[in-house]
Amino acid sequence: MPKVGTPGRKTLRALVAALALVAGTVAWGGDADVVTQGEALVRAGRYAEAFRLLEPLELRLAGDLKFDYLLARSALETGQPSKASFIYERILAIEPNYAGVRLEMGRAYLALNDYARARIEFETVLRFDNLPTDLREQAIAYAKAAEDILAGKKTVGYAYAEFGIGYDSNPLSATRVRQFTVPAGTIELASSALERSDHYRALSVGGELVHQLGNQWSLYGGADARARWHRQIDIADYLSLDARFGAAYAEGRANVRAGIIGGKYLLDNADTRDSTGITLDGRYRLDQQTQLTASGLAARYRYIPEALKSSDFDSAQASLGWLRAVGDGKGALGLTMTAGRENATRGRSDGDKPFAGLRLTFQYTLSDKVGAFVFAGGQHGRYADENPLFGYRRRDSLYDLTGGLTRSLGAGWSVRGQVSYFRNDSNMSLFDYRRTDLSANIRKDF
Repeated sequence: MPKVGTPGRKTLRALVAALALVAGTVAWGGDADVVTQGEALVRAGRYAEAFRLLEPLELRLAGDLKFDYLLARSALETGQPSKASFIYERILAIEPNYAGVRLEMGRAYLALNDYARARIEFETVLRFDNLPTDLREQAIAYAKAAEDILAGKKTVGYAYAEFGIGYDSNPLSATRVRQFTVPAGTIELASSALERSDHYRALSVGGELVHQLGNQWSLYGGADARARWHRQIDIADYLSLDARFGAAYAEGRANVRAGIIGGKYLLDNADTRDSTGITLDGRYRLDQQTQLTASGLAARYRYIPEALKSSDFDSAQASLGWLRAVGDGKGALGLTMTAGRENATRGRSDGDKPFAGLRLTFQYTLSDKVGAFVFAGGQHGRYADENPLFGYRRRDSLYDLTGGLTRSLGAGWSVRGQVSYFRNDSNMSLFDYRRTDLSANIRKDF
């Protein structure tokens, strides 16, 4: 005979399970209503109310993308960037293609004074050329554009204007050797062809626009103009005009851009050289602190004056780079390797030139107002043909070192003092030179 109590216990267990399921469903329904209310508050910009409403649910709902985003956004907008960045990382671990979250992560890092990591996050989605040398100012420029995108704008922009005065010990990059010997005899240079110094004024203006086509694709276009006028050496005065246009694709931790470039160079008010080319470059965020870069450039350089046309050349180069946040994000250390080749197209006397180089960059934010930077590089090139004047092949090693300080004045204004040193070590005296440039600059970023 079966035990009378057995079916009762089974029925009781089933009833308890059903009641638990119903209770869970009711609880989830209640949580969903709260999340909906939180979303409405975030959309209305009432972030403090949203945070107070959503924060008690974090233990239960952490991992839900919608809830996490609303909680992180409300935390960021109520002055809790550390908590926001933690939640954003949780979101990106599940959905790395969430571009808006990367922009907000950059804003959170900026609020934490973690400028290098802010820059890395912004560049995963958005990039500008010719930003200020100061790491903090770079992050601020990106943050302004990020805020516009998050507000729903499809087109964002960046612009700058800079004026400087300076002293150049050798604006013509000329040798200091007056007399040298060649197989045909002895050559003596005129004083005007030798190293001499001068003071100058400089002006740079430019900017860039980025138009979002969707979550991943965008178009970009930009232009820059740079000019320098010397007090006495007019033949060293120059004006350069450069423009770029292309498309960008961002997905997860990667950002790739491809485009076309064009430029014009005027020397002493004379149209001297035109350039056109194509570019391809990509950036990959390896982790929170490290970014890898790769780029390629193919360009044509054509001289306008008849006497210079034999110097025409085509150039192709590739670069690999590494950038890492240091000093709790207040500094950035970068290293870039470059290799390429110049192909002489009109019988340049030295022929083709393979070249390779290395560049080191370091930026550090000393305080909320002051930043420091150091750029150093070297490039070695060995020409393919024997120079008809000297009777042997030319070899050049160009080294440069730049260091300076920047100070923010607020409202996009900043001042910069810097010193640059150049040394071209050539086996031909005619091309061997040293050069030192000191300048003070004031800049406005829009």
